[in-house]
Amino acid sequence: MPTHYLSIDVGSSSVTAVVVDIESKSVVGASSAPNTAEITSVNDKKIGRSEWDLERMAELAVANAANLIERENARPAAIGITGQQQGLQLLDADLKTVGKFISWQDQRSKDRLPGEQHTYLDAMGERGGATIEENGLPAFDRTGCPIVTGYTAPNLFWLEINNELPTDIANIHATTAPEFVVSRLTDTRPVTDPTNAVSWGVYDLKKMGWNYDLIDSLGLDRTLFSNLAYSCTPAGQLTTAMAEKLGVADGIPVSVASGDHQCSFAGTVTDYRNTVAVNVGTGGQASVYVDQPTPRGWLELRPYIQSGYLLAGVGVVGGRTFRTLRDFFNNASKSISGYELDPDVLYDRLVELAAEVPAGAEGMAFDPLFTGSRSNPLANAAIREITPGTFTPGHMARSLFEAMALHLADSYREAAKLGAGERSILVGSGNAIKLNPVLRDSLEAEFGMPLQLGSNNEEAAIGAALCAAVADGAFTSITEASASFSSGN
Repeated sequence: MPTHYLSIDVGSSSVTAVVVDIESKSVVGASSAPNTAEITSVNDKKIGRSEWDLERMAELAVANAANLIERENARPAAIGITGQQQGLQLLDADLKTVGKFISWQDQRSKDRLPGEQHTYLDAMGERGGATIEENGLPAFDRTGCPIVTGYTAPNLFWLEINNELPTDIANIHATTAPEFVVSRLTDTRPVTDPTNAVSWGVYDLKKMGWNYDLIDSLGLDRTLFSNLAYSCTPAGQLTTAMAEKLGVADGIPVSVASGDHQCSFAGTVTDYRNTVAVNVGTGGQASVYVDQPTPRGWLELRPYIQSGYLLAGVGVVGGRTFRTLRDFFNNASKSISGYELDPDVLYDRLVELAAEVPAGAEGMAFDPLFTGSRSNPLANAAIREITPGTFTPGHMARSLFEAMALHLADSYREAAKLGAGERSILVGSGNAIKLNPVLRDSLEAEFGMPLQLGSNNEEAAIGAALCAAVADGAFTSITEASASFSSGN
């Protein structure tokens, strides 16, 4: 019986493929390639747009996976898909893309409506009867999240208000990046599981389905919304054409896509109920597992794979926070000297400089909210308590890393306060943690627990591979798959 499972993670910064062996409980191989599919213009970037060519993104993901398959001579029994959970791509009846892919990093929903003082998010909240949370964000009942930029339904709402939806709306439907890749692999219409559906912003956690009354009130056509499917089930079979591109057998199952947040948890955590998991990739999350829905405060309550929920602080800080500081120094170098530095070398050097600065950054305080937060959506970043002696790149980097750790730990403290209970195990994942000892030290100081790092990288892709193994019948549940695979690492 085949024991290899392939997964593809369609990330913002890179596309990743992993092959796992569930018998040896090991990663056979992994491969990543830069996601070079962004097509946002320079001017649009300045106003917070983030647009991509999703066909190109899928091609990059498949080509990267094919290289891995050839290198490892793997023969996967099934394929799992994960990736960025929010965003929007329109497809026509023939599954062809319509317009650009709007990514989760896009900020257009925070724009004010033409000639008005309130934003698209505000208008969406008014139409849908949202309540206003303490943090000022509108939130619909039983959706598990506030209405925020980048989510699929707000992007649809923006297109609707600006008359940018196609006129033949009955033949148009929406999808996200990982669901699109599944569709391309199987030549089937995309479907959405609960882990991804909640990130559209109009999914009812109580009935576990689209809230069509809410969708109607927003003036959005119901046909835009995907058919729903269960996690860890086959979405279809790999087509002959895609099998030839990948170099694998055609007809093998392709699992329904699940969110990278939940897949990262599945690929990292063995003891669900006693662990707080911190993941820092392009974005960042601090998450605890709960069996039943619980009050969420300013956090998000997201369905976990198959059953249960993750109560999490989402998207406040992450790798893109550090990238903003890196880009500042690179732009300064280019503007002053005419030389642009290697971004990866600059990353490493800033971490080295931060390590030379004592904990506390000698009083410098960094507010890292470049694009606001769930608790304060209108916040901006700031650096305070600067002296001539601390106005250095190292102090800025150290204070930024400590501020990131503080915000992630605040999410955990909020979850515990809301009744999720305290945890005794701290697990970290994501390259932004693994490659940054200063951030790791800062997390341990803020959480008051030693930080455990898994022996494998690309945890979200591992979780997606385990979803494929469950869909293929190798495990009865994702809980069993996580416990079994992690026990060998």
